[in-house]
Amino acid sequence: MMNVFNKKLEQLYLSQTDNIFKMYKELNQLGMTNFSYPLLLHVWEEEYSKTPIKLMIIGQETNGWGAVLETPDDVISSMKMYEDFNLGRNYNSTFWQWVHKINYMLGNPDINCFVWNNILKFGKECDKGHPDWQVTEHEHKYFNVISDEIDILKPEVCIFLTGPSYDNNIRLKFPDVEFINFGGYKFINEVAQLKSKNLPFHSYRTYHPGYGVRYSNWYTEVFDIISNAVKKDLLRKD
Repeated sequence: MMNVFNKKLEQLYLSQTDNIFKMYKELNQLGMTNFSYPLLLHVWEEEYSKTPIKLMIIGQETNGWGAVLETPDDVISSMKMYEDFNLGRNYNSTFWQWVHKINYMLGNPDINCFVWNNILKFGKECDKGHPDWQVTEHEHKYFNVISDEIDILKPEVCIFLTGPSYDNNIRLKFPDVEFINFGGYKFINEVAQLKSKNLPFHSYRTYHPGYGVRYSNWYTEVFDIISNAVKKDLLRKD
């Protein structure tokens, strides 16, 4: 039986399929073909519901993503691809090593109890890196659903591992967002707390692990400070 979260996500994505097909059509007319299919979420509801702190980790974009979305029926198969990816457990990368480490630092068990998302739902077809600007522009126009996903899943913590170069993409997804100094860090480019009506109070943006790992002690300290602030607020004793 499909859980409530996944059912609501499926309904959201199905409501957007006409927009996705319009996006494909316009991009094809522009001669644009180097883009992936959209990242559609799946949630392990039992683990997510019981986890001490409900976490959403938000990266940049996928490194290729082969789920084909040609008809509304493909929404289910695309969500299944996310499920089979299994939160990167069989994908050896710095990003996924740090994602699981951050979840654990927050006091959560090392199970599929968090949600992975990307600020850009469409990456390149078979490669890493920011897609062509026309693809991102069309995504913002036709498939701007991250606020809806957050509204459905209601994470208590959102951590954007996007770095400052993606801040404009964050602003396009959350038009009222403010970047606020946090944790004694002088420069907002390093670490910022994000304030928006569509984000939980504990929302933060720092560098992508591909950059942060170069300064691993500093990077670990960032998440120590974030996790301490989160746990102090959310893990109150009864």
